[in-house]
Parts: sequence; C-alpha cells; structure tokens
Amino acid sequence: MKELSQQELKALLDAKETFVLYVRSEMKKEKIREIFDTDIVVPEMEKSFGKSLNFYYINVDDYPYLLKEYLVPAVVIFKEGEEVVKLEGIKAWNEYVEALSCL
Repeated sequence: MKELSQQELKALLDAKETFVLYVRSEMKKEKIREIFDTDIVVPEMEKSFGKSLNFYYINVDDYPYLLKEYLVPAVVIFKEGEEVVKLEGIKAWNEYVEALSCL
C-alpha cells in the first residue's frame, strides 16, 4: 500500500480515479487503539481486493487539515474521484466488503 502526499491525493481526485484511501495517524496510535486494528484490516482488504482496486494511505500527522473531514482511523472509498463511502473507526469485515461492493 502506497503512502500518498497531499499533492498525490489531489492528483488522483482530479484524474477522477477510483480507489480506497486509509486515513490514519502514527502519532495518535497509542491514544486511538482502533488504529492498531485497522492497520491489520486494511492490508487484508488490499490482499482480497487489490487486483481490481488501488489502495493508498495518508497520515493525518502530516496533513492535519484532513481531521476536519475524517475521524481517525477511516477507510474512504472514492469512485471516479468522488467520495462514495466513508467508514470511520473499526468496522466488521462484512461492512468493508459491502462498502467495496458499491464499486
């Protein structure tokens, strides 16, 4: 899974790409225990769906403005550059699978 910069994220959105974005924080990992869980779940999602979807992550420690849009951790699904699903916090596996089915 590739880490995105702010410019790379903007380029994906401008290009109207379809992708999954994992929004996380390394600095808040000790306070927000759900980050540990999503650090395991998201790579498993990529193993299951990565052949048909691109998976990326962005660290809100580097881009704190994202905290205005997303709680940490979050899995955000973009279709043709538009946000279609936002899953904040840890979810059950079937919720992630169902969310990805919108693509």
